[in-house]
Amino acid sequence: MRSLIVGMGFGSAVYEPVLKSLEHEVITVDTVRPANFTSIEDLLEVYEHFDTVNITTPNYTHESIARQLADYSGIIFVEKPGVINSSNWSKLIEDFPDTRFMMVKNNQYRGSISQFRTLSSSAKKVTICWENHNRIPNPGSWFTTKELAFGGVSRDLMPHLLSYYTILTDYKVGTTTHSLSKQRYNLSELTNTDYGTIDKDGIFDVDDMCEIQINNRNTEYHLIADWKSNNGFDLVYIDFDGVRYDLGLCPEIAYKEMIKQTVKNKNNDEFWQRQYEQDMWIHQQIENL
Repeated sequence: MRSLIVGMGFGSAVYEPVLKSLEHEVITVDTVRPANFTSIEDLLEVYEHFDTVNITTPNYTHESIARQLADYSGIIFVEKPGVINSSNWSKLIEDFPDTRFMMVKNNQYRGSISQFRTLSSSAKKVTICWENHNRIPNPGSWFTTKELAFGGVSRDLMPHLLSYYTILTDYKVGTTTHSLSKQRYNLSELTNTDYGTIDKDGIFDVDDMCEIQINNRNTEYHLIADWKSNNGFDLVYIDFDGVRYDLGLCPEIAYKEMIKQTVKNKNNDEFWQRQYEQDMWIHQQIENL
């Protein structure tokens, strides 16, 4: 298996060791960080095909890179939040019918998911929460510029929570009863962050807190994402009727299982139809926040 990573920030930290542990041949591209190639053009002069591709670059580059590599790739994993909207995602799949596309949904491959599905089926209220104490990513950078990131925490953390929701229940029958996204902070009042640095000359015009409430048959789901709660600690958990399970960051083994199962199902049209429907639904939720 030959696998390509485009973007060696998160790509280097997570995907490179995961793919190597799966004994894939790993090729890398990055315009700044150390990599095998500094451009996709140079890459394609050497290689003609990749079994899998992981795109881990800034949000605004996802679609153009996916289109550039589609004819050379079997499976393309696009990091959340996918592309700018559901219409563009649908058109991407339509334009390249011989390539499989999937928004990364790594948390669906945690070992605890089966247990959570069982608990979810009988719970009256399920809360899925990712609240950081002080983790606005690189304030003033592309992360906090709506034109480049498409949104803030709603495009960064909320897709993970929606991914949990779609695997825990029959998401198609749910009704959204409440949704909210808002920007509570601005660059002038930020003095520090636990993630990166602050560019006071940059832009901050995105939401830093959002929530969605969905009623699904007899269960109420409350999804909460927050970059800067100022609670003194980070909270990442799922709660079933008051019984909380801490989640923490996604373990490496879940990424490995996602890639293994996706490769195994390369020719399974039913699997890819499910991925498409979930990816479209997640896009639609976040583009409406």
